[in-house]
Amino acid sequence: MVWRFLVCLLYLVTVVLAKPTVETLTVRVPGMGPIIGTTSQTAWSHSIIYQFMGIKYAESPVGELRFKAPVPKAAWTELVDTTQPGRPCPDFAILAHSPDSIGPEFEDCLSLSVYTKNLSANSPVLAFVHGGAFVTGAGYQHPPQYLLEQDIVLVVIQYRLGPLGFLSMKTDNIPGNAALLDVILGLQWVQTHVRSFGGDPTKVTLAGHSAGAALVNALAYSPSVEEHLFQQTIIQSGGAMATWVWDDNPVRNAREIAIKSGCPYNSTDTEFEDCLQEINLFFLIAGFGNHMNAGSPGGLNTVGGHRITIGGPTNLYPANPYDIMNAGGGRRDLRMLVGAAKNEGTFSLIGTYDILNSTIGLNDHHFNTFRLIDIANRIIGVDEPTSTLTGFLSKALWTQEQLNSGKFEELMDGLVDHNGVTVIKGPVLRAAQGNAFFKPNGTFLYSFDYLGEHTRFGYGADVSGYPFEGGVTHSDPEMYIFPYPPEIAQLNEEDMRIARIMVDLWGSFVRDGVPTSAEVTTWPPMTNLSGPYLHINQNSTIGEDYYDEYSVTAREGIPSRNNSV
Repeated sequence: MVWRFLVCLLYLVTVVLAKPTVETLTVRVPGMGPIIGTTSQTAWSHSIIYQFMGIKYAESPVGELRFKAPVPKAAWTELVDTTQPGRPCPDFAILAHSPDSIGPEFEDCLSLSVYTKNLSANSPVLAFVHGGAFVTGAGYQHPPQYLLEQDIVLVVIQYRLGPLGFLSMKTDNIPGNAALLDVILGLQWVQTHVRSFGGDPTKVTLAGHSAGAALVNALAYSPSVEEHLFQQTIIQSGGAMATWVWDDNPVRNAREIAIKSGCPYNSTDTEFEDCLQEINLFFLIAGFGNHMNAGSPGGLNTVGGHRITIGGPTNLYPANPYDIMNAGGGRRDLRMLVGAAKNEGTFSLIGTYDILNSTIGLNDHHFNTFRLIDIANRIIGVDEPTSTLTGFLSKALWTQEQLNSGKFEELMDGLVDHNGVTVIKGPVLRAAQGNAFFKPNGTFLYSFDYLGEHTRFGYGADVSGYPFEGGVTHSDPEMYIFPYPPEIAQLNEEDMRIARIMVDLWGSFVRDGVPTSAEVTTWPPMTNLSGPYLHINQNSTIGEDYYDEYSVTAREGIPSRNNSV
């Protein structure tokens, strides 16, 4: 019995000693105040990471500050705890609470997190803007354990979501674009304070995924954004030219959201503004959700309140970035790393499928033969009355036999590409083309093709009832850059190899402006209209024409994860 006790004791001691030591440390940020952070370790080399989470960069945007530009956080004297992630900005999850429990503190979410390995270094900075369709997402979903294998400083910026970040009456009280102003203020904070964390404010790469990528790309086209705030961009699966980025009718949408939130329907615009500023957050988010549910079957262009506004008092965008680009405007000095996942369209096809199934039914072969593509275009916000685009897409994505069949299952793979191209890949290529025109030797385009053990298809929701799988879907590449969520952060050997490659490529670009990895063939910059570009996979290769990615699912089908592991 004694030996069993000794074995158990030895095991316990081994477990205790194997656990990484978590320490706290204090940093005094000049012009701000003292903060206390904590430590973690990188994923593979187990280097110490100093992390400071939930640092407030703005005053609480409540009361008269709701919907308005953020106000820089005032300095403090008492020690501020930054050992835990900051409060996420409110999204639909708030509806799980009772209205009486929702106070102003829920809106106090404008914070950023800083991760570094050396407080006295002068390392390049990666400032990251999360995605989530402008309505969800949080900083804590982007932990540093992979990227900090590189000698960089990671800053993750939270910004206001949904109507709090985007609602616009185009007036001084509710101007619109508050979320973009949040990110700009976060970048100004980086310029002023990142040296205290070992970062170089003259070497900032601004990166984002999905809606975050669109926001990052859009900032490069705003004449109001100071150019010294960032020198490079990483655009992952999103772009400023996408239809879902811009609110075509912000004032109309704001009025509808106000009415659905409980404001009197016969209010004047001034009365709507007063009501929106005073209304309980629960009812504002509920009204926004009702607006989305009522309008979505009519297509993206019938909803808003969570998208970027052109014009208005902020004057961030005097015109659409497409017009700014065509007029020769926008940043011309940026280096860019930009790309998308192979089967991007599977994630958005979920919404298209649900709407079509609930409004029309997918077994109407006559409808599928004649009107399916037109309605699918409308759902994803493409206004194409001439049917020119529809004709080219039909020729590229379906055989005549498939079109004549009217069977959804025969058209499904092509619809994945249809969604993927119009929602993500087209805007991604447009972002690359707009940058490469001025910076052909500094624009690097990719397609992420690797099908790993895990997936983010459905983002944790039950998607077993859909007649299609995710393949290499919308945010799958994120799994190899950020170890989140925890249940899919336990990578098998091949997945870990891909994660190391991604970290090498992203980290070297942040550091040197050129993405490199010992595991990858030389990645040439994009010098032509549609290439060359890198296929990121187990055996990475160079593609010459990114337009080939527009019909990849129609040609190859959706790869099945069940057959790959």
